Amino acid sequence: MKKSVDPRVKRTRNMLKEALLVLIEEKGFDAITIRDLTERAEINRATFYQHYKDKFDLLDQTIDEMLLSFATYASPKSSTEFTDNDGTIPIFSRMFEFISEHAFFFQVMMGKHGVPFFQNRFLNITRKFMDEKIKNIHPHPEKMSIPKEIYIQYMVFSNLGLISYWLESDMQYSAKYMAKQLSELTIRGPFTAAGLK
Repeated sequence: MKKSVDPRVKRTRNMLKEALLVLIEEKGFDAITIRDLTERAEINRATFYQHYKDKFDLLDQTIDEMLLSFATYASPKSSTEFTDNDGTIPIFSRMFEFISEHAFFFQVMMGKHGVPFFQNRFLNITRKFMDEKIKNIHPHPEKMSIPKEIYIQYMVFSNLGLISYWLESDMQYSAKYMAKQLSELTIRGPFTAAGLK
């Protein structure tokens, strides 16, 4: 049975995570001190050290928890899940929905004061997710017309590029619209989706 987290502990950690994101956006991670974090979260230093070893531990746990939640939420719900009624791939719908719900986190991490290694972690978890997805839904991944590794690299970098564009443009399109466009590009291919032969 999973042990429940004390609500006070959860609240303190959430305040510190929120303080971290605001401060990264304001001045970048390198410039942040423990004092900055405790003042912004309105807690004392002793309380901070009850939860995290240092600011790097806070950052690592914040990123890891968010990316784990992202992968869990977006992952396929069955081996037969491909597209819904309008041709949108459900995985893409959930991916953009999750990012939309946690937009501030992703905008900060991928913004001008963001954390340089965040994108690598995002790519790594997406690669793992894609690899597991192929194993679950493709009957013979070794018989793919292009090497699986090339396919995965193409997908994770194109997904990241589109997500980055969406966040940088202040999410001018809805999550549903973005999922539909990425589905079109994935299913029909870039040339066909662009109306080229």
